Amino acid sequence: MSKIWSTLFGKKTAPKELDVEERGPHMPAKEMPIEQIFAGKFTKRGGKFVYCEQLEDAKTTFNDITKEYPTEIRELLCFDPKLAEKLDVGITLTKTNLNAKMMLCSCESLVAYDGSVVVCEHQLGTNKLSDLPEILVILAGTRQFSNTVSDALKNIKLRYADSIPLNITSIKQFKSDSFKDDNYMNYGSGVKEVYLLLLEDFS
Repeated sequence: MSKIWSTLFGKKTAPKELDVEERGPHMPAKEMPIEQIFAGKFTKRGGKFVYCEQLEDAKTTFNDITKEYPTEIRELLCFDPKLAEKLDVGITLTKTNLNAKMMLCSCESLVAYDGSVVVCEHQLGTNKLSDLPEILVILAGTRQFSNTVSDALKNIKLRYADSIPLNITSIKQFKSDSFKDDNYMNYGSGVKEVYLLLLEDFS
């Protein structure tokens, strides 16, 4: 998959053309790749999307993000220490301080339909999304895309067939209060500043 684009720190790279051949006026429009649909919806909502070809790119990006808050980030909320080890996080980790400025987590699915990120207790514990830090840095892989929220829920049921996780919710970042969202999964979620680092081979 080619690099899509990044809205991080004001940089933006246009997506690679998907179809360079001329198409007749009566031919159906060629469908965009699911990852590009998601990236468009996610960034339109205000999320910050960065495609990382290698883990080193993700490490560099995470370091750049923390530099944006030099005096505010004293602890990093992270319920998965192994995830922090992947990024060589040089910040004190905490599993209990919900007042930390930033949180690092993975996710269950990236939903192309609405640009949302589906998570569950494996990422959030028993906490409500609204109680978590205002800045979320999410590490995800290119195999985690789903077309719809329903597809994402089906994947969770298949993945955890023996023990369906609790606290399943959908994260979205809204640019304004004028955007109306009737999805019950987002009730009480609150607005978060979300950085999504997408890795080609993340597991």
